[in-house]
Amino acid sequence: MKTHVLFSADHLSKSFAVKVLSNINFDLTAGEIHGLVGANGAGKSTFCNIIAGLTIADSGCMTLDGKTYQPRNRTQSIQAGVQMVHQELSLIHHLTVAENLFLNKLPTRCGVIQHRQLLKQAAMLLNRIGLPQIDPDCAIASLGAGQQQLVEIAMALSRQCKILILDEPTSSLNSIETQQLFEWLCELKDQGIGIIFISHRLDELSLITDRISILRDGELVYTGATDKITPSQILDQIACKNRKTQTETAFKSYCKPELALRVKNLKVNDQLQDISFHLRRGERLGVAGLMGSGRTELLNAIYGEVSSKRGSIQVLGDTMDKPFQRPHLAAQNGLGMLPEDRKESGVLLDLNLTQNLTISSLKKKFSRFGITQEAKERRVSDDLLSELGVSFQDQSQYLHTLSGGNQQKIAFGKWLITHTQTLLLDEPTRGIDAAARLSLYTLMERFVSRGKSIIMVSSDLDELMQTCDRIIVLAEGQLTQTFDRATWKSEEIIKACFANSKTEEDPCN
Repeated sequence: MKTHVLFSADHLSKSFAVKVLSNINFDLTAGEIHGLVGANGAGKSTFCNIIAGLTIADSGCMTLDGKTYQPRNRTQSIQAGVQMVHQELSLIHHLTVAENLFLNKLPTRCGVIQHRQLLKQAAMLLNRIGLPQIDPDCAIASLGAGQQQLVEIAMALSRQCKILILDEPTSSLNSIETQQLFEWLCELKDQGIGIIFISHRLDELSLITDRISILRDGELVYTGATDKITPSQILDQIACKNRKTQTETAFKSYCKPELALRVKNLKVNDQLQDISFHLRRGERLGVAGLMGSGRTELLNAIYGEVSSKRGSIQVLGDTMDKPFQRPHLAAQNGLGMLPEDRKESGVLLDLNLTQNLTISSLKKKFSRFGITQEAKERRVSDDLLSELGVSFQDQSQYLHTLSGGNQQKIAFGKWLITHTQTLLLDEPTRGIDAAARLSLYTLMERFVSRGKSIIMVSSDLDELMQTCDRIIVLAEGQLTQTFDRATWKSEEIIKACFANSKTEEDPCN
């Protein structure tokens, strides 16, 4: 490994209402693969976003090739040779592979794209990085998830590259594609490129990285040679056996012995594998896991958002031969859903408060002979807005005028009017302030106190431990463990999140 320090960060700090990074000191040498690991919310993405110019640090400084490095945006970081590939891909699906690879530098003549030259350049790049089997003229949408991930990485390598940041790059890759990626990375090492490799797969980190840095709660708690620390020691550092969960209120359970929901052998392609668990009336069941573990896929499968699945679901004693194939069937059987992206699919920003609250029950409760009963709508909405604690001026104001926390209360509240017995919550407090978060916890408690149930996905383990009766853990599409409130320990839950399979070969040998 070369000893030239390619990049360094000195006392980087960043806050978003709360501290997410605190005095981070980090260096990357030329020709090094530096692993970055930590639990959800540890600060990995924020740190890399600062390097990539997507976020600006509150304090601290960075250097690149011995010179001060202060990118104010993504364009400046790309021009400096810093390329980042996110876990969530940025490819444009209706464009071809070639068009995606050279989107910002398409070969043109007199303003006309030179298609033949574009395909030639794309083919040369794909061949150079070991992807000759991909047709540069095919649409990105026609490729599998793994091939799309490799094309995204190829797109980063088509530009000047001094530092390559990879965020969970193997999450969509099969074993052959993973091996191919590792071979690329070894070639990039030989070229003197510095690589930051974010992964929760400890076996991969042991194989491909030279050094490992561990983040915990926004602090860098360890940096050292990969061969000097074992996977179990990494987990101990991530989990921190002395870590204490922050609890703001005493927990009261409303869990009853009666069954509310049973999921048995649920399978969704290669995203979920034979998931089985039960949910009781009045219970709040938390779902923990790392990014890409299958948490959102689990809720979507239960709610009928995905159709290619197998298994069985039992709701309040009614046995189903197979899971719900459409969301409206799940809703008819007493399930409600708050998606992770509320603005995209949880609420309707251009409708008013009343319309958002009543839209899920408009036909059954607020219309007669096809005519909307507006007075009843307003009356019920007014009572519900008071119960939800929404800050507003008038029911007729558009939802986009409310804060994110109040929007989330509306998204939650619309299910209180329906006959919903089980709510599926996907990251329900993401992006809302502390006061709104506590208000939502109160609403959840009221909901289960009426004998109803909640399944809640959250990246914040403290949140799950504060609000839930039990927690199930997913890792790589499998349910690895179930924890009860009376006996759970945060470090054991975190370790269960990192459960994975083993890779056997060293790709650089």
